[in-house]
Amino acid sequence: MALPLSNIKVVDFSQALAAPFSGMLLADQGADVIKVEPPDGDSSRSRAPNYGGTSITTLSFNRNKRSIVADITKPAGLEVAYRLIKWADVLVTNTRVDARRRRGLSYEAVAGMNPRLVYASLTGYGEKGPDANLPGADITIQARVGDIAGRRPVGGSYPSYTHLYHFDMAAGIVIAYSVMVALYEREHTGRGQKIEINLLQAGLALHSVQMTRRAGTSERYAIRPPGLPNQYMCSDGRQLLSQSINIGPRWEGFTKSVGLDKLLADPAFDTLEKRERSVEKLQGIIARHFATRPAAEWEAMFKRENLSATVVKEIETEEVDNDTQVVANKMIIKFEQPGLGTITANSIPFHLPAHDKEQWLRRPAPKLGEHTDEVLKELGYSPKEIESLKASGGIG
Repeated sequence: MALPLSNIKVVDFSQALAAPFSGMLLADQGADVIKVEPPDGDSSRSRAPNYGGTSITTLSFNRNKRSIVADITKPAGLEVAYRLIKWADVLVTNTRVDARRRRGLSYEAVAGMNPRLVYASLTGYGEKGPDANLPGADITIQARVGDIAGRRPVGGSYPSYTHLYHFDMAAGIVIAYSVMVALYEREHTGRGQKIEINLLQAGLALHSVQMTRRAGTSERYAIRPPGLPNQYMCSDGRQLLSQSINIGPRWEGFTKSVGLDKLLADPAFDTLEKRERSVEKLQGIIARHFATRPAAEWEAMFKRENLSATVVKEIETEEVDNDTQVVANKMIIKFEQPGLGTITANSIPFHLPAHDKEQWLRRPAPKLGEHTDEVLKELGYSPKEIESLKASGGIG
């Protein structure tokens, strides 16, 4: 059985994180993804940490792809791009809209070359409006959609942005999803179409609960839930978090699971109304209780009662990599990267048991222009034509 997208061809003109992530998601399912890079490479190749021109970012979002160098600012390079577009089922780009038009790579410019093409366009803020041509970045979206303000402690200062790239990753998943919708529709219509995705809307999608409200009211779902905190410091200096720490429906199960049964019979806390009036006092009692044991022991006590809890884990160490559920479900993979050795990375973010025997990890992240000659030959260029293109500076 072949991988699900083994008959799909993708030309990937994107750089950085979100759009390249989408291309990798398609490649992981068998699509032949050709990454088209300028002579100095995708901008993410120079990011730190870096190993002689190969960055962690490159390794994160480009496995299973082939790389060619084409300078699309030159006629010869643009001609190569056009031939790839005629060959492809899908085009992915995050070049700014005006730059695409100048380079002859807008949807309007290429749709006639290949009416079956699915053209996935990622922008920062959408293709309409005053900010349509501004460059987009995850950290800017964090501020614009309320993420930074939402993480501000009550009465405290705004926190800094993070480099967790949640909004970039969400946009990449939305691109891959929308491409599959458009390909499915093409099966019925025979025609491709343009898809417009943007980081701003992906960011809003991650705040769906908070963005939903009844007309005529200002009431929204709370970012900081009322009641007891769900996170406490333990005796070993580690923190424990559990959604079961609750003064409402979970109160009895929570107190019994951690040995606070005495609170159930305490007349000061024997009704929800009393507990709501005594949240600060209860918080102090619970904090002192959790400070008597290591976080892992408390986690185990919750789990014995089938209540979810976790020690707050660090990405910088290997705690997340070695999480028992991560390991049991094979969420982390290892592959050999020429010149760098073994690379550890996230696996495919879902599981298709029917394809367990398929070799989905087919190639490591490509070197810049590693497959230029190979791909051009497949497109029908002769060796002499390839040499001529190189001499013109159109390809590398």
